[in-house]
This record gives sequence, C-alpha cells and structure tokens, in this order.
Amino acid sequence: MRSLLICLIFLMSTKLIAQNGLERIIVEKYYISDENDAKITEGGYLKSGSVTYRIYVDMKQKYSLQAVYGIGGHPLKIATTTYFFNNTINGGVISNDVSRFRLEEHTTMLDSWISVGAGSDADFAIMKQEDSYNSFTNKSGILKSQNPEAGIPLTKYDGLMAGSPQRVVSFYGIDKADLEILNSTTDTSAKGQVFMTDNGSWASFGGAYGTDTSNKVLIAQLTTDGQLSFELNLQLGTPFGTSENYYAQNPQGSELQMPDLTYPAVKNNIPEIKWFSVFKNKTIKKYKQQTLQFSASDKDNNIRKVDLYVNDVKLTELFAAPFVFNWNPQLEGNSKLYAVVYDYAGAKAKSEVIILNIVE
Repeated sequence: MRSLLICLIFLMSTKLIAQNGLERIIVEKYYISDENDAKITEGGYLKSGSVTYRIYVDMKQKYSLQAVYGIGGHPLKIATTTYFFNNTINGGVISNDVSRFRLEEHTTMLDSWISVGAGSDADFAIMKQEDSYNSFTNKSGILKSQNPEAGIPLTKYDGLMAGSPQRVVSFYGIDKADLEILNSTTDTSAKGQVFMTDNGSWASFGGAYGTDTSNKVLIAQLTTDGQLSFELNLQLGTPFGTSENYYAQNPQGSELQMPDLTYPAVKNNIPEIKWFSVFKNKTIKKYKQQTLQFSASDKDNNIRKVDLYVNDVKLTELFAAPFVFNWNPQLEGNSKLYAVVYDYAGAKAKSEVIILNIVE
C-alpha cells in the first residue's frame, strides 16, 4: 500500500520544481449554529455555537490539486477537542455522497466531509463572498443564523454553484471506515476526535481545479463545537506536467512548507544572518581567493538555504552549515557583497552589505 501511495504522490512528475503554485490555505467560517438549529434533532444533535469550517486550497492559475496525504515523517492530521457533526439521515463522509436535493432538509447542510471541490453530488463549492447565486430555504426553517463571525449568512449566499461533472474523491490507503470519525452525531460528550494517517491520501485523479481564475478548491467541510486543528500535506499539479509537494512540518531538501498548512496558525520566526567576520572597505587583489563566511540562525530551526550575492548577482547557494563561500574576484573596482537566508516557510533576511575594493 505504501508503494501505491508514493506512486500517487509523485504521479505525473519525475522531479519536483518549486514553482510555488500554492498561494494559501483559506479557512472560511461557513456557518455558526444558534439555538433554533439545536432544536432540530432529526439525524443528530447539533450544539448551539457549533462552527462549520470550510478549508480551501488557493492556487495560481492552471495549477491543480492532486492529493491531500500523509506519509512517514509527514502525517496528515485533522482533529477537534470535542466531536465532528454529521447528519445520519442524509449525510456522508465525502461531499459526493451528499445529495443536492437533501441539503435543504434538517441540518444536512452542515455535515462534516472531505472533498476535492464538490459541495454535494451536483454542486461545486465556492466561497460565500464569491457567490452570486440565490441561496436555498431550509425546509425545517433553520440555518438562519446572522452571527457576524460567519460573514455572509446562508440565507443570502450558500457557497454552492450547481454544475457537473463533479470531481470525485479517490482513496489510497484510506477507506470510508477510516473517516467515520467525521460521522459522529450521538456521542456528544466525546472529547478529542482525531483523524490521522501517515500512509494514505484522498485525491483527485487527473487533478481538481477551481471554478474560475481564482482557482480555489474545497478539500473539507468540518462542523464542531470544539477547537479545530489540522496539519495538511498537499500535492499540486503544475502547468508544466510536473508536481509540487507541500508539507506542514519537517521539510527536507527541496521540499516546500507553508505556515497555512498548520491550523491554528503557528507563528513563523524570521531567520537571521550575519557576517562571521566583517572586513568593510578592504582592498584586495584581483583573483586572490577570499573566504566569505556567514552565521545564519532561525528560532524555528527551519533554515532552507543561504544565497551569496556579488553586485546583486547571485553567485552561489548553500543548503547546510557551515555557510562558507570561497570567492575569486574577477573585476577591478568596488564590489558589493551580501547574503540572503531563507526558511522553509518563505521568510527571508538579508545580511549587512559590505564593499570591497578590488585592485590589479
């Protein structure tokens, strides 16, 4: 099974090219239930104050979502401090199993499920602020909460756009039984439900794209009255026929990381870089090798690389300490030297700029 998963993760690609097609992860507060919603108990009890979250992958144009996954060293984790809600009458643990014609019944609209773009078996999921279609009227007279923390109410826009065909969730190393944790409606005293895998994924075979040029793809809708948390790893398809892999934690080598892949967001510290020894305004001979050494640090222990620049042209890059560069000056006159350090979360810092006078 692990070999099948790895094959999926590197599908369509013989190498990873860091084009950075992932722009951000968006966590939308889709709805916050109220006391009227809690009175409807058909199919399950939804506590007042429960929050329905939608998680979107926001990509550059022409990039596609290929997989959400966990592998060794990079687990996929979705958790709540209480329980996930799902209506047992009409619901499902993947969006494609939720009937469009049943969304207006009971609390089905607020089910917890995973997705690769669908909001039901016949709807694309879109952000409420990008919705311009008429919303529905719930047959039970509920889902009318106006809580401002959830933004646009569902009575105005429901974040659904009718259309087909829908991208269907494909599983590798995961089955629906593993996702039954998203189907909890009776154990309302549950404290701490977690879905986690380090050898599985849900995916879109062929890749999933957004409905317009903003290219946002919904990957999950989750309803809970507890604190939601997650760590996500993603594979995106590029317009060049290759793929990119992004990790929530512990990136290595050319692997990519983005703070948005962890929720609640973890603050990323800016790295620092200093000259190990500074020799400002020094006059040196042309072609005489100079040892340039830098001290780079990061409170997150998250340094990706250090680049050296001479006269604003990148001369070389190093991916591990010691950050020592041997430079042979080629041109007479003043040369401007500095280095830039990068961390895996995309933050960077520039060293002090020094000027060396190169003479014959």
